[in-house]
Amino acid sequence: MKVMEKRFNKKVAVITGAGDGMGRQFALDLAREGAAVVVTDIDRDAVDRVVAEIEHAGGRALGSACDVSSRAQIDTAIAQTVSEYGSVDILINNAGLLVPGTIEETSDELIDRTLDINVKGILYAIRRVTPLMKAKRYGRIVNIASITGKRGDNSTVFVYGASKGAVISLTRSAARELGPFGITCNAVAPHAIMTRMMRYWDDAKKESAAAQIPVRRLGTTQDVSRLVLFLASDESSFITGETVNINGGYYMD
Repeated sequence: MKVMEKRFNKKVAVITGAGDGMGRQFALDLAREGAAVVVTDIDRDAVDRVVAEIEHAGGRALGSACDVSSRAQIDTAIAQTVSEYGSVDILINNAGLLVPGTIEETSDELIDRTLDINVKGILYAIRRVTPLMKAKRYGRIVNIASITGKRGDNSTVFVYGASKGAVISLTRSAARELGPFGITCNAVAPHAIMTRMMRYWDDAKKESAAAQIPVRRLGTTQDVSRLVLFLASDESSFITGETVNINGGYYMD
């Protein structure tokens, strides 16, 4: 029987916010399919745990503690990647900040911190890997947006939806500029994915949300990972500039 070739053999993937939740799932799944994975997160202990998981399963991984709101720390993480693996083929911008609250509760500091992580962090990372990907005439960039970037929200602070709308826009801009160099840039817009970030949803909220979703369930990190890995693979080479909904049919456009 012919053994199916792993999609990401000889590929190097950098994932931000990979210490937990969706980012951890992306890291584990990419490594399982042959990629050398660079796990970045602001939490050093979480980074080490994910790297250990990957290595225990026989994969290759490098850990880098990184606050994506710091251009210098992103530059360091990418420099470490190049030193260890030679280049970057895949960038998944997953790190994000979500805080529930009202307009009145949205402080200046929270506005700045949300934009620094959710928007500037992605801009910094894309800018840093662009020359590396251009040199290879190959690259896959996947940004994690949100349903709130398309329809707004009334449970998170309103700067969160604004930041995710910016992610959708910058995804299109990068896709237009980088397409001629063999680089695609896409985003995904999840909703109702049960991670630690969603701990502010109590059981009643979860039941209510599931009842409003056509497939009648909440999402999992595995659901999102399957989509992200497709967009990070060569199977999606004719798709760029898109923001793909993943919400069980709750929001369709």
